[in-house]
Amino acid sequence: MTGEPVRPGGAAEVARLVQAAHKQPYVAWRDGDGTLRVHALSPRAPATVGRIVGTVTFPLHRAVSREHAEVTLREYADPHAVCVYLLDIASKHGTEHRTVRLRNGVAQDPGSWQPAPRVPARPVQLDKGEHDVRLAGERFILIGGVPLDEGRTSDRDELPLPTVRQRDVLVELCRPFFAHPGAPVAPPSNGEIATRLEPPIGSDRVSDLLSELYRRYDLTGTKEQNRVQLVALAMRHFIDAGDYG
Repeated sequence: MTGEPVRPGGAAEVARLVQAAHKQPYVAWRDGDGTLRVHALSPRAPATVGRIVGTVTFPLHRAVSREHAEVTLREYADPHAVCVYLLDIASKHGTEHRTVRLRNGVAQDPGSWQPAPRVPARPVQLDKGEHDVRLAGERFILIGGVPLDEGRTSDRDELPLPTVRQRDVLVELCRPFFAHPGAPVAPPSNGEIATRLEPPIGSDRVSDLLSELYRRYDLTGTKEQNRVQLVALAMRHFIDAGDYG
């Protein structure tokens, strides 16, 4: 049930999660009818969690915020590492996490619940193994297959990562510059960005997300200056041609 920690029920579900963990980190949850769902994490496929918007949704539970939390994966090259992060997207009722060991689907040695960092803080990097995540004190997801990171790469980034939704806006903000490299192009308007996003949002929400990004990266010029500086920052640190493939 969604009101209990996510645990495999029976040999088939145990095998499914073991197989998923061998391939890559994953997020697992149960939908409204109790069916176990599994989402494979990758740099291009984060898991967003919310009441209405997200990879994982709990539409009948109003304590869960519309956009509640996100789980992201990043790959590093030097030294090589695959890292999984958890961030609360300013939810009303909070996000907590704890480590847990699963043996044949049975939880052993669960750790204590810890609050997840909230925007604009950096996300928490999760340790090797499995992790329970509790949303608004009552809904649960399971993050599994997290590999060991001997270097603890959470301190590698000089800049805090954008949230998944902020990154979606950055992709569209930078699109003309990748479509016409070297040409004198201008950033798209809020309305143009809004029409390209999935799920769609209004231009006012795009404006709010851009304002969050300006504050996040200490951009204090005019709106026009901030917009151009944000494009340069995003293309240098977060967005590349692969985002448009």
